[in-house]
Amino acid sequence: MKLAPWQQQVANDPSRFKIICAGRRAGKTYLSIRQLCWYAHIANREIFYITSSYRAAKMIAWKPLKERLLDLRWVKKINESELSITLKNNSTISLKGSENIHALRGVSLAYCVIDEAAFCDPDLFPEVIRPALADQQGDAMFISTPTGKGNYFYDLYVAAQTTPGWNTWQLTTLAAGMVPEEEVEAARADMTDSQFRQEFEASFEDIGSRVAYAFTREKNVAPYEHSTPKELYIGIDFNLNPISASVISRLGTTLHVIDEIEIYSSNTDELVAEIRSRYPTEKIYAFPDPSGSRSQTSSAGRSDHVILSNAGFVVKAPRKHDPVKDRINATNARFTNALGEVNLYVDPKCKRTIECLEKHSYKIGTSIPSKDSGYDHMWDALSYAVAYLYPIRKPAPTSQNLSWGAGRITI
Repeated sequence: MKLAPWQQQVANDPSRFKIICAGRRAGKTYLSIRQLCWYAHIANREIFYITSSYRAAKMIAWKPLKERLLDLRWVKKINESELSITLKNNSTISLKGSENIHALRGVSLAYCVIDEAAFCDPDLFPEVIRPALADQQGDAMFISTPTGKGNYFYDLYVAAQTTPGWNTWQLTTLAAGMVPEEEVEAARADMTDSQFRQEFEASFEDIGSRVAYAFTREKNVAPYEHSTPKELYIGIDFNLNPISASVISRLGTTLHVIDEIEIYSSNTDELVAEIRSRYPTEKIYAFPDPSGSRSQTSSAGRSDHVILSNAGFVVKAPRKHDPVKDRINATNARFTNALGEVNLYVDPKCKRTIECLEKHSYKIGTSIPSKDSGYDHMWDALSYAVAYLYPIRKPAPTSQNLSWGAGRITI
């Protein structure tokens, strides 16, 4: 496989353990697949590719890895259910998720790639993978976009810079050369400054513990000085205690939260009735929790989405949950993007919304939003609508000319 200059530098480096901190679409996974194949060309090796979940492993690497190995004509057997490929030389490449790291114990590994390492269990390498590499003196490569300085990946990256046998690389999306400069610059308008530096410039940003980190009263709290529009956009969280809704006006690309609804010990029918009592003639676009297409908060056997549709609301929801991180970033980018533009305001009368935006935080030492404080429901309602209307733009992948250097390795 033909490598970009930075990828070739990493591949040629003799260090046993390599850490690559790089921006989005920099070519990290492409390099991983090349390295998996390279280490597997020696017979009787066990090789792992591990990322945050089994599902993520299948989505990210399974198809391109299969295509590469089939093209090389190295494949002896493919196990689709276990995401493993046995080669003609009896080496095996297996894709794994890190949801249950202890299920990965007991193997002897020659090589391991840990993809999106910042989002994997911090005990994965020291407790499971490092011992598995010991008897064969196996190598490992960690690749990830960063996610702040309070994360295991940051600690590993810093320690590796002064540890013999380790090496590190930090690479921006633009420097990697896979995404055009105009596309990278266009992303600034859709992201906060800290988020842009983290995702595209591979910077370890200390964003803090607040989920709505880009929200401030000074910039984002302002009275709504227009009449009630004919169309309203309402984000809905179906939690029963309370069920929550964020009522939004849309003026061009600017959103303004003009009302909030929070009802305890309630259900979707009561929420619909309350919305209609406040806004009897307006056209309602509802942006509910995607799980509401299956779940129900009434006793009539109807899903929450059906209840909204039957009330005349236009339901807008993805078929499945977007990654929580993307929803958080999309909403913060509307509060203030990397260009300093403000596109999301909250009317000062929406006191509960403001309180939740200021107090909703991550669990200590994690990048997981807390579900114990009660501040998450109004945030979820608001962010379902905002992230659907203005999702994070992700740069499109670019093709790379696939070849194996000067010639094909045979086994």
